[in-house]
Amino acid sequence: MNDGEKLSDRAPAIRIENLGKSFGDFQVLRNVNLTVCQGEKIVVCGPSGSGKSTLIRSINRLEQHQSGRIVVEVPN
Repeated sequence: MNDGEKLSDRAPAIRIENLGKSFGDFQVLRNVNLTVCQGEKIVVCGPSGSGKSTLIRSINRLEQHQSGRIVVEVPN
């Protein structure tokens, strides 16, 4: 990052819009919205069963979500 550059000035690397995922009647993810900029590091934390692994598995396409949109930008 340059001296005057902010993370908010960078292009999004991952955009999640209204993501939803259920296992039967149990809704694991409900209307999740998240933007991660290039070079940004984030932490996903929460109690057991809160959907952390399901969110990450959805981003890398190991889990299929049922609603919403995930866009992963691959840098050139």
